[in-house]
This record gives sequence, structure tokens and C-alpha cells, in this order.
Amino acid sequence: MLLVRGAVSAHQLFDAPGWIAVLAGASLAAICLTVFGRRASRRFTGRDRTREVALVVALPLVLVFSVYSLGWLSHANAKTPQISARWHELHPALRLAVGTARLADADVVVTDIGRHRSDYARMGLRPLNRSPHYVQEDGWVHAVDLRTRGRGLVRNALARAWFAAMGFDTLRHTGTGDHLHVALP
Repeated sequence: MLLVRGAVSAHQLFDAPGWIAVLAGASLAAICLTVFGRRASRRFTGRDRTREVALVVALPLVLVFSVYSLGWLSHANAKTPQISARWHELHPALRLAVGTARLADADVVVTDIGRHRSDYARMGLRPLNRSPHYVQEDGWVHAVDLRTRGRGLVRNALARAWFAAMGFDTLRHTGTGDHLHVALP
């Protein structure tokens, strides 16, 4: 949560580029894990092991999770192979957020990432001049759509609340079918 929320806040408050925002969020998460680990170490061993906790626990955990989330989208979590192939176009903070959702719910399915203006006409919708699904000025797509069909009211509400708690704009709508739209603010 801190990793993603930190990245979103860095993007929103400081207009930090994607990778800098992720680095800010990763730093925040690693510091918090180190503080908690240090407290646990002092409580159980009576020794201050801040450096060991940071280097052996906090940093590796943040790094492994980040690589897992940023690196790829499993075909099981993508509606089509084309969506998996576009994973690297999605803003890194959104990739981290979907990664956290995959930890809690292995059945999360990404139904759309990037679009072009012509895609709206193909879907039978009025083309938009601006959309967070378009590649933005920073070179990233700022929105992702997630499947809601067949997932139940509570499950979908929890997913929406989770992404909103991490600082994303969320909207459940039926423009091209019922889905949860998640976008950077």
C-alpha cells in the first residue's frame, strides 16, 4: 500500500516522472518496513539491527515485489495476449497497483490498457479528444480497465475501494461493457 500510494502521491504532488515516482514509493515502503523490522528485532533480541533489517528484509521485499509487478502481466491476468504485450506502456504506478490487486485476488483480469482515437469508433463510441487510455505527454498510458463481470458485488466494491485508497480515480461503468476503470489522478 505504501509503495503504491507513495508513487501516486509523488506523481500527483510533485509531477514526478513514472520511474522517479516508483522510486519515491519504494523508498517510503522500504523505510517503513525497516522501522517495523527494527522494532521487532529490538523487542525479540534486544539488539538494534537496523542495517541488517534494511538490507536483508526491507529492500529485498520491495525489490522483488516491484520486479514482479512492473515486469510482466501473466496471460491469466490479461483478457488477451495483446493486452499482456502492452503492459509496459502502462504507467509504473498503475502496474504496481495491479500487482497489489493480484496478490489479494489471483483472478484479476485487465481488459484494456492503451487506446487510440480510432479505437473508440471501432467500439461504437464517440471518439474522445482526451483520454487517460491514450499515451500521455510523459509517454505512459494513465488508465487501465479491470473485469467486473462474474466477480460479485462485494468483490468489485472491495477492488474499487482498494484502488481508491491507493489514490487512483475509479469508476465502474459500461461504456464498452461493465468494467472498473482505474486512472491516475
